[in-house]
Amino acid sequence: MVNIFIANLDWSITSDDLRSTFESFGEVEYAHVVYEKDTKRSRGFGYVEMKNTESAINAIEALNGLEINGRAIDVKIASPKGNRPKNN
Repeated sequence: MVNIFIANLDWSITSDDLRSTFESFGEVEYAHVVYEKDTKRSRGFGYVEMKNTESAINAIEALNGLEINGRAIDVKIASPKGNRPKNN
């Protein structure tokens, strides 16, 4: 299982949009755009989990830097929570 982080998403992108985009590369287990709790507005990033590593690598290589609605998305393997830099 490969967890993929997608940043710089247009505010109108939904979890279903992420799923359908990544499914063109292989089986998607999970797709989720992160929303703010209070406003329910997209935070501009999301996650996708793909079963097959090769499919995930192909998706990352094809989609990283792709412009969607005027925004170049950043697509990479997600780092585990414990390895992320702390925000001050």
